[in-house]
Amino acid sequence: MRITHPQMAYQGVAPENVFFVYNDSLVQMGSGYVIPFFQGEMYPERPAHLFLQIDAQPSARALMYGALLARADQLRSQNPNVPARLYAQVAPEDREMIRFYENSGFRNDDGEDLYRFPTPDGLARVPMGMEFGAAFTDQTGPQAFLDRLNAYRIQPITLDYLALWRQQPHFLAAGYYRAGLPVCEAVFTGVGQDATLLMIYTRAEYRRQGMAGQLMNSAAQYLREQGVVNLYTHVFRRNAPQMGLMRHLNASFVRTVTALPGIDL
Repeated sequence: MRITHPQMAYQGVAPENVFFVYNDSLVQMGSGYVIPFFQGEMYPERPAHLFLQIDAQPSARALMYGALLARADQLRSQNPNVPARLYAQVAPEDREMIRFYENSGFRNDDGEDLYRFPTPDGLARVPMGMEFGAAFTDQTGPQAFLDRLNAYRIQPITLDYLALWRQQPHFLAAGYYRAGLPVCEAVFTGVGQDATLLMIYTRAEYRRQGMAGQLMNSAAQYLREQGVVNLYTHVFRRNAPQMGLMRHLNASFVRTVTALPGIDL
């Protein structure tokens, strides 16, 4: 078998981070890539991330993994003192690929999970010196709101998705603001008795003050009036604030949406 780089970017990934594998008859057996990025807001304790993706036939996976691991090591060496994680994304029912990564040294100890919790009925108390209000208007512009949200995400929310969410009856984008500046913001959408918490974040300097829980109470007042009974949300298992909020809300685990096996570097 042989392995090569493409001559140009592949699916938006730089060619030096992409590999194609071929058999001895030059028939392509698969592809793979590694994407480096930083997410210091979600994971301040381990902000450097190396996302690895393998789409190759079983006989070519080991060779592809070796090439990607070598490239990940090169990328890691650019910031050797920053805690990092190398990880992959796998469907939870794909036991074959999960075993492959586990046999390669990955730990299947992370994932994106779906949780359900009742609409909070706590007393809504806006923190002193702050205001509860809409996150944006058509005049102030939704793009600035999305830019703030996406700073705390791995996959960015687009304006198209936001437009679809706004068409649902229970859409709510709101937050706490001090002197007009956002402190904590959240966005919900849904139909009937169910709504989804799509995103919630608190600025770093205001964390560990119960701000997210208070915002949930403020938003729940509106959602209950709309007939919402149950809320759903996706959380990342390794994100301590997200998991802490789930415990605070007495949320129950529904299912794992995506397995994220990885290695801490």
